Amino acid sequence: MFRDELSLSLGIISVISWSVAEIPQIMTNYSNKSIEGVSIAFLTTWMLGDIFNVVGCLMEPASLPVQFYTAVLYTLATLVLYVQSIYYGHIYPRLMKNRRNHHVVDVEEPLLHEEAKRPSTKSMLCVVSVFLFLGTFNMLSGSRSMDLRGKDRVFVVGGARKLLEVTSGNSGENSNIGMWLGWAMAAIYMGGRLPQICMNIRRGHVEGLSPLMFFFAFVGNVTYVASILVNSVEWSKIEPNLPWLVDSGGCAVLDFLILLQFFYFGCRKVEKDSDKKKHETGEEAV
Repeated sequence: MFRDELSLSLGIISVISWSVAEIPQIMTNYSNKSIEGVSIAFLTTWMLGDIFNVVGCLMEPASLPVQFYTAVLYTLATLVLYVQSIYYGHIYPRLMKNRRNHHVVDVEEPLLHEEAKRPSTKSMLCVVSVFLFLGTFNMLSGSRSMDLRGKDRVFVVGGARKLLEVTSGNSGENSNIGMWLGWAMAAIYMGGRLPQICMNIRRGHVEGLSPLMFFFAFVGNVTYVASILVNSVEWSKIEPNLPWLVDSGGCAVLDFLILLQFFYFGCRKVEKDSDKKKHETGEEAV
């Protein structure tokens, strides 16, 4: 009983974390009027994984409606990021160029850009709070129909963007397709982090990226793995969820590496600024 409740709680935390994960990055892009810091390859693989996620929920007969709706929510959030990449990467620069050519808002534009440079902490917290409430309400309303103690199946709350429910007693064609899609999602989601990590190394900084997106992703992945292992460590129950365990565990490691990049590049920037200030102070003294 306690394990079931703990597993459910961890699963709900995972879903809520993923429900708000992309909001900080969306607001950062909007404030900076740029998506320069986000790897397009990363977004593309994420979008493909989300599409497989939705299709997998449709193909898997054991999936609950709440799982499908949450999968659609994830897909829409990623779609917003993708639309931002197109708009701020191609459309917005042309609009700004046309405005400058027509001598419109030549003086006000730098001031407006400076004001929008940093996202409003209050606005971000408000948006995240709304999604936290919606995610909690969505999962709690859906959990009323969840049988966590069925002997013929293992239920794991759909989290960490992996929303399929695997039925151990069902070996139908749709379930097999759902498993294959699960492994496909594992490869896509884990592979998608690598271009972002490489891009950060190549640029030598993480400007334009929101650390909160990867923090929430890390929490979502870790709690998802925990929700499965807390429920049971028997191989017969772990095996149906293996693609999602491998995916979440691997993504958690990669998300942690990206968070380490934030720390490393942040420390290096502070060190460079300190050396530059010392150098300028020394020249003034001379």
